[in-house]
Amino acid sequence: MSIQRPYRGVTADVRRERRRAALLEAALELMGGDDADISVRGVCARAKLTQRYFYESFANLNELQLALLQQIADEIALEGAAALAEHSPTELHDACRTAFEGAYSVFETDPRKARAMLVVSSGTEGLTDARRRIVIAYADAMRTYLGKELGEAVDSPRGRIALLYAVGGALEVTDAALNGDLAVSSSELSDMVGALLASSVRQMTLDSD
Repeated sequence: MSIQRPYRGVTADVRRERRRAALLEAALELMGGDDADISVRGVCARAKLTQRYFYESFANLNELQLALLQQIADEIALEGAAALAEHSPTELHDACRTAFEGAYSVFETDPRKARAMLVVSSGTEGLTDARRRIVIAYADAMRTYLGKELGEAVDSPRGRIALLYAVGGALEVTDAALNGDLAVSSSELSDMVGALLASSVRQMTLDSD
């Protein structure tokens, strides 16, 4: 068994994580640019790494793209939660609007991520499963946030359906906005999506009465 020694004070695991991060950043730069036709060779050239290091982290290009999708999705969730923590809205519509506005800010801050999401959505194998996991994760986040206010309703079958429906719809609307199919400002989009999310949640409450 070989012993991996630190190189210039950096452990092998840390170096491996840095290389993986560099590959993801390279993929974001390529997919977020005008030319979305990326390849393993192109990603490695942009990251200044050999293909050996690509396959150290990813089995293929598809796996890299899905990893980038998940990374962006995680950032979106964090920004939505951060916006709620910062503003502490008390009214349901304001809470839904604030969460969406924080989440959407990821694309406004770094438009490459919007473009990358569209590229991955357009033809990446395994996207359906990845998207389903993201919808479930976001619905669970809403469930956690709203649990104290809504009580048992949030855990009912109707509540689960309402949250999944609301989140799935919000993602479809976001895709349409990013793709240029909706002529609305980010503020208008946040207000409308916030209203739709709040409406779904209110319906869940009514159904529980």
